[in-house]
Amino acid sequence: MKKTVPWVIMSFLILLCIISWSIYSTYKPVPSDLDMVVAKHTVEVKPATYSLRKWGRTASADTNTDPAVLVKDSHPIIVEKDDKIRLLFEQSPDSVKCYLWEMDTGKLAYKGLKGYPLNLEESNVATGDYAMEIRAKWGNGYVLYNTRIMVHDDTE
Repeated sequence: MKKTVPWVIMSFLILLCIISWSIYSTYKPVPSDLDMVVAKHTVEVKPATYSLRKWGRTASADTNTDPAVLVKDSHPIIVEKDDKIRLLFEQSPDSVKCYLWEMDTGKLAYKGLKGYPLNLEESNVATGDYAMEIRAKWGNGYVLYNTRIMVHDDTE
């Protein structure tokens, strides 16, 4: 009996090591979820490009295309110029910057919009159809989210 106890403990530890290694070797970091709230409507925004590192494991994806091309077939989120756009991340990022690309030309229209919540009126954003790129950075990497927004001015 005294000889079997160390063998049982040793077998259990070896099995535990094998299971742990199996789980670790298949682990892959995933981007944080993002919900965009505009005028009490919540829309989930999917990540397009990311590079993350956690526990010695890395994960990356690169869409390698312009934001306007990426979202051209998606339905736009209707935003009034004076609406506040709240970005709700699953895990709060260290920094967030937003960029607006013109849907017609694919050119960068507004660079580095900041603020929380995001106020398009304060940034002097004109009415129009835009691809919105949200760049979020964490200590372990970055994620680029893309969505399409249509900005209206209800005072006109």
